[in-house]
Amino acid sequence: MPGAVEQRLLDQGVTYALGLRIVVIGLSSSVSLALAAMPDRAVAAVMVTAFNVWSLLYALVMVRGGARARQWLPVADVAAVCGICLSMSWTVTPDPRGGATWVLIALNMVVVTYPWQIGGRALAVATAVIITVYYAGATLADPGGWLADPTLGPWTAAEAALSFGLYRFVRRSARTSDRIIARTAGLRRAAEIAAARRSGEREYLAALHDTAAATLLMVGEGVVARPEPWLSAQARRDLAELHRSSGAHGEADLIPLLRETVRHTALRVRWSVPAAVTLPAADAVSLSRGVREALTNVARHAGTDTAEIRIRDDGALVTAEIVDTGRGFDPARIDADRYGLTRSLIERMTRTGGRARIDSRPGHGTTVTLTCPRPAEDDRGDREVITASFQRGLRWAAISITLAVLTLLDLPRLLAAGAAYTALWPQLLAWSGLVAVTLVVAVATWRDRPPGRWRWALVALVFALSALATATVRPEFRLGAAHWSEGDAGWPIVLLLMGGRVGVLIAVLAAQYLMTFGQAALAGEAALSVAGAISATWAVLSYQLAIAMIAAVLRGMAGSTARAVRAAERVRTSEAVARHLHADRTGRIAALAATAVPLLAGLASAELDPGDPDVRRACAAEAARMRRLIASDDAHPDALAHELRAAVEQAERDGVAVTFAAHGTRPDLPPGVRRRLAAPAIAALATATGRARLTVTSTGDTVTVSVVAACAPPPPAADGDGVRRSVLADGDRLWIQASWQGER
Repeated sequence: MPGAVEQRLLDQGVTYALGLRIVVIGLSSSVSLALAAMPDRAVAAVMVTAFNVWSLLYALVMVRGGARARQWLPVADVAAVCGICLSMSWTVTPDPRGGATWVLIALNMVVVTYPWQIGGRALAVATAVIITVYYAGATLADPGGWLADPTLGPWTAAEAALSFGLYRFVRRSARTSDRIIARTAGLRRAAEIAAARRSGEREYLAALHDTAAATLLMVGEGVVARPEPWLSAQARRDLAELHRSSGAHGEADLIPLLRETVRHTALRVRWSVPAAVTLPAADAVSLSRGVREALTNVARHAGTDTAEIRIRDDGALVTAEIVDTGRGFDPARIDADRYGLTRSLIERMTRTGGRARIDSRPGHGTTVTLTCPRPAEDDRGDREVITASFQRGLRWAAISITLAVLTLLDLPRLLAAGAAYTALWPQLLAWSGLVAVTLVVAVATWRDRPPGRWRWALVALVFALSALATATVRPEFRLGAAHWSEGDAGWPIVLLLMGGRVGVLIAVLAAQYLMTFGQAALAGEAALSVAGAISATWAVLSYQLAIAMIAAVLRGMAGSTARAVRAAERVRTSEAVARHLHADRTGRIAALAATAVPLLAGLASAELDPGDPDVRRACAAEAARMRRLIASDDAHPDALAHELRAAVEQAERDGVAVTFAAHGTRPDLPPGVRRRLAAPAIAALATATGRARLTVTSTGDTVTVSVVAACAPPPPAADGDGVRRSVLADGDRLWIQASWQGER
């Protein structure tokens, strides 16, 4: 089954192929009806109108109709094309100076767009039938004359084959994108699951510190001498918190969580908050617990019974401020290893990618500021993969078409028409130069290094070669069959400019054609009439513009496809994270079921007396065990290495032997920097085969991620956020490196 990118290409390809057909056939037939001589203009008008209406209806049904309609409709379309071929006795006047007829342009455009609608075998049969019927109609209209030129059939078949090759190139590129994105998504999903599980574990430990461990320690130290209602209520809340912690997923409203937190504090709280603030559930829970910890510190240490909670939401960042006017303190004099300040508050926010700041002075109160960023949607990596694959496939297809046109069509015409030129060597020089430009683009594409700024020098060379070829064609042969460079010099221009703006490409192509027409006009004579020149030019130009249009469509489609792919991936990742977090939470509750849960349940129901020495000893022992568990988790999170380890695990499951080494201590990297550092390595491991080596090195304020593997080149990406990338090739292996240096 086609992947998301390939299916999107197939759906969009049919739409744009049929749109191109309607435009080209509509314009060429209308121009011919207005300017060209016709045996019976009334019949010709009926046939032109009928066929254009048919093309429009055909396109609508092919795009919007059902599968059964799309199966038989191409048969009817072939019959319609055969009908206009057999009507040439009334619609086409045989005239060698008339150039390509509207019927010939129509059938060429039909077979060129068929690959997006029917399979290869059906294309071959349809093309053979159409060519055969065309020759029958041409023989009836012009027995033995120009319309039945024996070269027209083979060239029409060649156009169909070239178009089918273009279609296959682009579709293969889409399939490659699907494979790379699927593997990268798998690595990314594994990394997100691992990060979520790690975050859940740390949040669970923080919850233990804030709830069960504190309650059991209080009972174990004899603070409570007998059953109390408030103790039972607190034990019930602790049980609920343990069942809930680390299981938050999806989205949640922060404000109700904060109000629930405040409901269980003795402080009088003033509110300055919006009606609702929606966050990922894990972030909302983490932020609410940070607020709770700050309020607890106010109640314990500030010497005041009032506080204020302020919430700001600017779209990208949610900020919570807890303000009191109590006695204040000097933050510099607080031990950095105290869990309550550093790990339960500051690290809690760091785990979510946020920040915690404490501003206080003795006698001037305290302000705790907690910030939590909203996760930014970033589909640039997928978009770059899709764009690079599409452009590479389309470029190879255009290279093949250009070489086929120059070698299989133009070279035989050039050699057979020696009498049409004032000198043969300029024609051979121009032809050789255009082939050389095409080969330069081919080499650049193979090396995945577009010509860049040199493309304009090559465009200027193409103009010079085109002018040279036109200048040495005898005036009476210009714009005719012997004038091979008239339109075909545009193919190298398409190759050089197809990756840029469509408007620029159209302008440069138009300039090349106008230059050629200007040279012919100055000579005062040509092989074709005005209508013939327009028809002949449009027959070639429409094909070249089709390539430019496809390039633009593919670039635009890359963005929408990447967004759709990432949305589907988010759903799958969300489901996978939810399953793993549920399993982790179930396992943690099972681990506590034999010890902590019975104690808390007994305290909640007042069945256990906190004044009983045995109950105190059991609570003290369990509190000590919990605190040892909390204290053992003293490693600071390293999100970069964690993501890379997940990518390594996925690559190894795919059969790649990966050597992974991490050196030095990494600073706290912003999310954007982490993404840019990890993305090339993750993409490389997604396509790697055999053996790979992954290294993370940290020296001072510099972090470097490098991977050596036999893999596909990483998608092109601009440097940014202080990260610089480089790629070196050694045979079939690549050395891909991303380095970041912080501000000194």
